[in-house]
Amino acid sequence: MLRLCDPYAVEVPDDLADRTGYVFEEAGGGEADRLVIEVEELPADVRPADLIAANRKSAARALGGDPGWPEGQVMTGLGPAHTLAITDPEIVGGVWVAALRDDRGRMWTLRFESAREWADTVFLALVAAIGGGSLPPGWAGRRAHGVPLALPTWLRPPRVYRFATADERVTCILDQGTSDMPGETEFEAWGSPAPGELLVVHPLGAGTAALAGAEATWGQWRLDRCDPYGTVLGSTFARVAAAPGLSLRLVVVEREIEAIGGAGFSAMVASVARH
Repeated sequence: MLRLCDPYAVEVPDDLADRTGYVFEEAGGGEADRLVIEVEELPADVRPADLIAANRKSAARALGGDPGWPEGQVMTGLGPAHTLAITDPEIVGGVWVAALRDDRGRMWTLRFESAREWADTVFLALVAAIGGGSLPPGWAGRRAHGVPLALPTWLRPPRVYRFATADERVTCILDQGTSDMPGETEFEAWGSPAPGELLVVHPLGAGTAALAGAEATWGQWRLDRCDPYGTVLGSTFARVAAAPGLSLRLVVVEREIEAIGGAGFSAMVASVARH
């Protein structure tokens, strides 16, 4: 299945679900804008209004009261969204929340934090554009969980896109900010040795390849978890292709069994391209 990872695309096996943390942020810190999008599989009896009520209650508890924050509804390309504006008339900006169910039954929650004077207008426009809509001047087409969005260009898309099987035995990561080969820290994280276990790293191969049209290096390793006597307790297979010129890296980690293997990894590397 083709997965869009702005500004790239990569072919990922169908059984790897999108586990990306969709956070769109403005450059800088402090009062920079931030949009967080979460998609969950929740029971059918949980309504978008229930999520709005939970957000309202949580904010009231944190801020010491509810001054009567306004709620509303916005029609999106996926259906109606319930909204909540957590604002103070004496303070510019605030937090805006929206919740909706899509046609697959998934619950979407959007949380927009902004200190802009006209943040409410921005929020309502980006919510209305979920699932397809107009692209205002100065906005860009984005995607999250396979669904089209329209967002202001100052909200930068995620740097890291992550796809994994339900049991986490296979993980694919497209990292648009790193082009280094893994070191000890990452091997430890991928191999997941328990306290008292040893992690033995076996290089299996290396070479060059084309990644998103740029020259890249690739490497593959087997990471063995061993007891103090050297008995192998389990293995993880890690493959990485990195293009320093693009600051881009593709990682595939397989635990215990090679479901994708070397040939599948090479095909994924070859599929990464700008879209």
